[in-house]
Amino acid sequence: MKIKQIAMACLASCTALIISATVALAQLFVVNTNELNVRRGPGTNYPITFVLRRGDRVEVIRRQGSWSFIVGERGGEGWVFSSYLTPTSSQPAPRPPSGSTNEVFRGRGSIDNARFRGSGDAQLVITRSNGNASFSLTSGRFSLEYIGVVRSNFEGMVQVRVTQFRSSEMGFRTVSASGNCDIQTSGGTSIVRSFCTVNGSGIDHGRSNFTAR
Repeated sequence: MKIKQIAMACLASCTALIISATVALAQLFVVNTNELNVRRGPGTNYPITFVLRRGDRVEVIRRQGSWSFIVGERGGEGWVFSSYLTPTSSQPAPRPPSGSTNEVFRGRGSIDNARFRGSGDAQLVITRSNGNASFSLTSGRFSLEYIGVVRSNFEGMVQVRVTQFRSSEMGFRTVSASGNCDIQTSGGTSIVRSFCTVNGSGIDHGRSNFTAR
């Protein structure tokens, strides 16, 4: 019985040490090079998802060898080479809870499309579990939607690789498409601007711009 109690006490102590080390590591750093590639994994063999600039601030969550897993001030995350980060004296701001299933961004502004020009609404929905995304522009009876997968989501810039497209002009029929949407967000909930362009059979209005007001 005593051996079991000692083992449990050691396990609790080790767990506390690990938690303390993780908490201590979560601190702000600033990028000290002109351009710093953010990658999907800890190594140069992993694809680049974003490029940070000198002076950008990030929070280091954990390290693996010479690499650090970081989270940007607006929620983007990935791996960077640790030597290009300099610690700051500031404390990291608390991150929003991640319990919700989707990330939702909305905006009201101007839509510019071959079939419609005028005021309307934009909405981006990202599924946290698999990175699927839907970006839509609507105004009255006019509506179009770009459907695909998030290629990168860092520091307020979201790029979606579009694989499907549908619109009111095509009777809301979903068709295969190929292209991209580049969407700038702000504050974790708002869409600032977007540019989408896709091609596909029967699609003659796959290019659109949105600018928030």
